[in-house]
Amino acid sequence: MKIKILIGCFIVIRSFVFGQQLRILPLETNFRDAAFYSDSVFVPVFPISTQQSTVYELLQEKKKRYSSFGHFVYQRELLQVIKPKGALWITPLFNLQLGAERGDTARRQFLNVRGARIEGSMKNKVFFSSSFYENQAILPLYAQQYVNNRGEFYPNANDSTYQQVNAAIPGAARTKPFKSDGFDYAYAFGVVHWQILKNLSVSAGNTPVFIGNGYRSLLFSDNAMPSMNFRIQYSLNKRWDFQTIRIQGLNLLRLPFHSNGESLYERKAFSINSVYFKATKNIQIGVVETGVWSRGDSLQKLAVEGAFYIPAPGGATLQEGINKKANSYLGIDINTRFWKMHAYAQYGRNLFHNNSDLLQIGLRYWPFNSHNYLIQIEYNHTSINAYQSSNPRINYSNYNLPTGHPMAAGVDELVVRIRAEWEHLFMYSQTNFYLNQQNSLRQLLPVYENINSISQKVFLQKIELGYSFNRNYGFEVFGSFQYRSLIGPANSQYYWLNVGIRTALTNHYFDF
Repeated sequence: MKIKILIGCFIVIRSFVFGQQLRILPLETNFRDAAFYSDSVFVPVFPISTQQSTVYELLQEKKKRYSSFGHFVYQRELLQVIKPKGALWITPLFNLQLGAERGDTARRQFLNVRGARIEGSMKNKVFFSSSFYENQAILPLYAQQYVNNRGEFYPNANDSTYQQVNAAIPGAARTKPFKSDGFDYAYAFGVVHWQILKNLSVSAGNTPVFIGNGYRSLLFSDNAMPSMNFRIQYSLNKRWDFQTIRIQGLNLLRLPFHSNGESLYERKAFSINSVYFKATKNIQIGVVETGVWSRGDSLQKLAVEGAFYIPAPGGATLQEGINKKANSYLGIDINTRFWKMHAYAQYGRNLFHNNSDLLQIGLRYWPFNSHNYLIQIEYNHTSINAYQSSNPRINYSNYNLPTGHPMAAGVDELVVRIRAEWEHLFMYSQTNFYLNQQNSLRQLLPVYENINSISQKVFLQKIELGYSFNRNYGFEVFGSFQYRSLIGPANSQYYWLNVGIRTALTNHYFDF
C-alpha cells in the first residue's frame, strides 16, 4: 500500500511540473476551447503559450494510475524527460480513418497520416517545437473539388495563360497524385519561442496564426498552409498588449524562368498588428489590422513597401491609400466572460472597398461549469466583395487558400457545436448551416478570372462518438456520421460513416 501511495504522489508531482513548463499550445479547436474556459482573459492571437493559459494543467488527468501502462497512455507522452532546467517531449502523430460515402455517389474515404512531434523547454525561457506529417488521403467528392480548384498554376510557354495541376489541402500542403482519386502530401510545423522578459517575447517559425475568439476567424485563420513568420509580443501594465507579426506568403504561381530543376512560386507578404486593451478582468477589446503586400509578379520581383515595417495598426491601410500595393483590413475583436459564458464579436472592413464587411458574433456556454461540456453558437458573415483586391496577386489568400473564412466572400453561416465528455467517453456534434454560400470554388485565386457565382444553401451535420485517452495531445478513437445537403442550381445529398484513431493537434477545415 505504501508503494502505491508513493507512486501516486510521484505521478501527481510529475503532472504538476509538467503543467508548469513553458510550451506553445496547439491551435486545434478543442485546445482553444479549453483555453477560453480558463478564468484569465488572455490575448486571442494564437498560438499562445502556457504563460498565458493553464490549458495543459486543465487537460491533465488527475486520476491516480498505478500501472506503467495506464500512466504512459493517459498521463504522459511517449518520451518525456522533465528536469528543473528543461524538458523534452517526443510524441508520435497519426490520423488513420476509413469510411464510406453514400448518396448521389458511392466512394470510399481514406486518410493515412503518420508523423512525429519533438518539443523542448530550456530554463522556462526558450521553447522549441518541430512536427512533420506524411499523408495519403481520399476525400469526399465536394472536398476533392475544393482542393483541386486551389491547385498550383504553371505558365504556358506559348502565351500568357496558366494551366492548373495538383491540389492544395487546407492547413497542410500542396499535393501529388495518390492512386486514381487520392492525394499524397507532406508538411511540417516548427517554432522557436523566447520569453525574454515576463512581458516581452519573440518567436519565429512556420506555425499557423489564428486571430480571434471564435470557431472561425474572419480576420486571419489557420485555413491556409503553414508559412514562415516572425512575431513580437509586448505587454504593458497588464492591460495593454501589443503584437506585430510578419509572414512570408506565396501564390501558387510558378515563375516562368528558373535555373534549378523546378521554378519557384510568386511571393507575397502579410502583416498583422494588434493592440488589445483589458478594460476589466473579464472584458477585452482589440484593434487589429491585417494586410497583404505586393512583392511583384511573374516578370518582376519587388521589395516590400516601407509601411510594411510599421509595428502598429494603420500601415497597410496607409499603403493601400497611397499606391494600392497593399490590401488592408481594419478590425475590432471583443470578448467578455460572465457567469459560465464567453461572448465574443469580430468586425472587419477594407476602408477602400464597398461590400467588404466581415462580421462574427458568438457565444460559448459551459453548462456544468466544466471544460468537458460545451455549447457554442456562432454566426459568420462575409460580404460579396470581402477579401478581394483589384490586383489578384494580393487577394486574402496564401498558397491559393483563403486566409479568412474557408469559403471566402458571400457567406452567411450559423455554427452550432456541442461537446460532452465523461470518464474519457465523448460525444461531439457540429452543425454548419449556410443560409447563403457562393458556389464558386475559385475565389481569391491569384489570376484574373471571370467568376460567375450563384447563391446556394448548404447544411452539414457531423456527430462523433469516441474515447479520449490522452487530452495533452488529443489521442482518441472515434466513429463519426456526417451528412451534407446542398440546395442550389444542382441539389445533392451525401452522408459518410467513418471510424478512426488520431492525435488531434491541427485543424483542416472541410465544413463548407
